[in-house]
Amino acid sequence: MAVLGRAWAGAVLEAMMSGAERFSEIRRAIPNITDTALTQRLRELCERGLAERTVEPGPPVVVRYTLTDAGRDTAPVLAAIRAFGDRHRSLLG
Repeated sequence: MAVLGRAWAGAVLEAMMSGAERFSEIRRAIPNITDTALTQRLRELCERGLAERTVEPGPPVVVRYTLTDAGRDTAPVLAAIRAFGDRHRSLLG
């Protein structure tokens, strides 16, 4: 919960589950997130073992973020949170 409860964490995980790997791809998948917030969430996900950061030497240098097995295991949790939000939208404002 310390990670999943953070702002944008679920959206970042879902974007990555949909195939986004590069910072710019993840950013495009989440239009309202700031670069700072995305950087913080990606760093936290990597630190907690939910994602991995890989640097491919260039030129140009390519940085990819991929979900670990633990990161992919969050899919049913995120689906349950989304379903709750859909069923109880009036409670959530």
